[in-house]
Amino acid sequence: LTGIINDLSDEEAILWRPVGGIDNNLAIIGMGSDPAAGVIERITNAIDSVIELEWMQKGQPPNITYPRLAVEKWFGIRDGRLTGYKTAELKKLEKYAGRVEVSLRDSDRDDKPTIDIRDYGIGIPSEEFGDSILSLNKNRKLRKLFLAGAFGQGGSSALAYSPYTLICSRKAMLNGAKPQPFAFTVVRFNPGDPNVDKHGVFEYMVDRKTGCPITLDVADEDFPSGTLVRHLTMEIGKYSAVMTAPTGSLWFLVHNYLFDPVLPFRIQDKRSTKSSASRMVTGNHRLLTQGEHTEYSRDATLTFRDGAVAIKWWVLSADGENARSRITQYVMASQPILVTYNGQKQGSFPNTVIKDDLKCPYLDRYIVVHVDCDKLDADSRRQLFPTTREALRDTPIGDDLRRMVLDTLAGDTELKRLDHERKQRYIKQEDQSAVDAIRRRLAKRVKTLTMNAGEGTGPQINVVSTDDPVPSKREPIPVQDPPTFLKISTSSPRKIYSGRSFTLKFETDARPDYFLSADNFIAVINPPSVA
Repeated sequence: LTGIINDLSDEEAILWRPVGGIDNNLAIIGMGSDPAAGVIERITNAIDSVIELEWMQKGQPPNITYPRLAVEKWFGIRDGRLTGYKTAELKKLEKYAGRVEVSLRDSDRDDKPTIDIRDYGIGIPSEEFGDSILSLNKNRKLRKLFLAGAFGQGGSSALAYSPYTLICSRKAMLNGAKPQPFAFTVVRFNPGDPNVDKHGVFEYMVDRKTGCPITLDVADEDFPSGTLVRHLTMEIGKYSAVMTAPTGSLWFLVHNYLFDPVLPFRIQDKRSTKSSASRMVTGNHRLLTQGEHTEYSRDATLTFRDGAVAIKWWVLSADGENARSRITQYVMASQPILVTYNGQKQGSFPNTVIKDDLKCPYLDRYIVVHVDCDKLDADSRRQLFPTTREALRDTPIGDDLRRMVLDTLAGDTELKRLDHERKQRYIKQEDQSAVDAIRRRLAKRVKTLTMNAGEGTGPQINVVSTDDPVPSKREPIPVQDPPTFLKISTSSPRKIYSGRSFTLKFETDARPDYFLSADNFIAVINPPSVA
């Protein structure tokens, strides 16, 4: 690519223009803190391109006011939601999934793969690049209510994570129009002159003669209508694992950020260093359709300001291996409450809502909550969602939404039972772990004694000096049922050391067997790592 750019530059055939027509575009493009958000914006734009092509082919019908209505009417997707399809029915959606493809390709760094986002949608003519895919803060989709985009900063934030971005497109032929030319450009970051410029600028390549991206005669079969965005050597190291891995992969990225997309799409791994793979993405389908690892689910639709919010929550099964880490297949464990708009993640609430506010600490890694804001009113969306879509705005309306989610969950008494059940599991596991640890230590001691032919070291007995005062015998405390007090008698503060055992003395009028039941007594060490 750099060779082509150098050749065109030597021939003085190209110019470079600032992205968005703004010389000071670094602040806008660089506002995103996570490259994943930019990739998801590209996918959302690709889905919009497919929907817009369908809209054009159907004569631009009016009164289609939201994307799910559009895909229901034009693609036959029931209720506009992929979650309405059972697993056996998903093959019916394959014909749509191929219209948007996201692929991982080789680069010169394993941790920085090249990413392709290819759609077979409406396409962009050369003269419209600057006002669409290379624009900043333009309102191209503002009045097209059937499209999912127009609320975020667009895919421009993804430009900051690649040294070069190749964009190719061909406008679709409509109503018997003549074939459209293939157009392409390259986006780069120009650091400028450090002696003159405070910072650099993102710029894109244009034909010197036309002032627009370069057009070429390319056969339609070689590049069908639609758009390709290729981010070369993109900095997405934390998502560069094998594509199908449940975490740290493209699979996790698209499912976490596109929790419930309006159209299916396909992800592919084409890297020579990884196993090739191809999967259709329909959102968190296994979760949304009460999958095999889901023990319980409920939902509620509530009025919120001038709109409505749909809340659904799932409790994951505690059975099976690695049950506590199962949540990472759907969401980040630290952010189990996802807030979406048109299926795309706009922000989240932390697990402290579950542990501290809801008072269900043992349910923390087993519950996933989806807050669907598709029917939220426009003013509330404006106050809640920033253009980067990375976190909710810290505003009173955000506090109101969080409080409503908490109140809704608190009204479900089944969650308390499930939390108690997991508490009992945890205690039992901890007790068994303690027994296993004692067995291992005892086995190690017996092995040492055996290897030394009976001469190994045994328990040490501390001989009490006759000079030491003999502790006075204490009178037993009368037992009360139920008990009335427990007093720590060890001096405070008590010094403890990592890796060494310690004891705490206490006085109580409880029966001795009272401490054998976890329903009556449990000692909690915080943090547990000191034990």
